[in-house]
Order: sequence, then C-alpha cells, then structure tokens
Amino acid sequence: MGALGVPALGVLGLVLLAALGVWGLTWWSGARVQVVPLAEFRSLLEAGQVARVVVRGETATVTLKQGMPVQVLTPGGPSTRDVREVRVRVTRELATPDASLISLIQQQRVDLRVEQPSQWPGILLNVLPVLLLVGWTGAVAALLVWLGWWAARRVKVANP
Repeated sequence: MGALGVPALGVLGLVLLAALGVWGLTWWSGARVQVVPLAEFRSLLEAGQVARVVVRGETATVTLKQGMPVQVLTPGGPSTRDVREVRVRVTRELATPDASLISLIQQQRVDLRVEQPSQWPGILLNVLPVLLLVGWTGAVAALLVWLGWWAARRVKVANP
C-alpha cells in the first residue's frame, strides 16, 4: 500500500460512515411516509377519512381509516398514490388550540396526540464529530507508538 493508501482508506471510511448515518436518520425519521399538502389533509379530515393525528414539532403523521388514493408530494411533482398513512407539515399557528384545524379535528372525533420531537438525533449528530476526532487521534497515536516500537527493534544501538 502506497503512502496515500492509508489516509485515502480513512477518508473513504469516513465518507461511508457519514452516508450510512444520513441514510439511517432518514429511515429512522420515517421518510418512507408519503407527504401531502395541507389542503389535501384538510379535505381528508372534512370527509371523515382520518383516524388519528400525531403532531411532533411542525410535522403531523396522519393515519387514515382505510387505504385510499391520495394526492402526495413527490420529487417529480404531485402524484396520486394508495396510502394508509401520510405526513403533513403544520405550522405553529395552525396547531394552536384556538385554530380552526384543531376544532375541525375535535368535531370529527379524531384521536389527536401532540408529542415532543425526539432530541436524540440532534445529540448524536453533535457528539459524532467529537467521537470521530478522538478515534482518529487515537488511531494515529497508536500507529506512531507502533512505528516507534518497530523502529526501536530494528535499529541496533551500540552502547559505548
């Protein structure tokens, strides 16, 4: 392995670790759930198709009573898909107790839960660089100690 082989492998490992972390957070946060516009959510609510709404921060996860075709937002533009659970972005103004959306949810007798968003992803993302730095420093220190030990065994020192 050449002089650049070990650092290149280290950088490649860090890039793969970062990509795995982004993928894991995306999967863990539930990005698989389809996102709908607020107007679509309101029409589903008015039609009595909503069974439960769980609000975390500015995102609401909406469970429908049955799977049905719904207009969802995709990277290629709006599309109609058959879904049972959707996400909708709600602003703080719409989620206040005096807002019309809350009163509509209460009128439809929908199970409504408001939860605090998990802070663990943020904590882990803030600690990860420190752990990587400590690990990288430890690996370099261990390599230097090993090289010193190896060089000391190879060099014959003459005592005068």
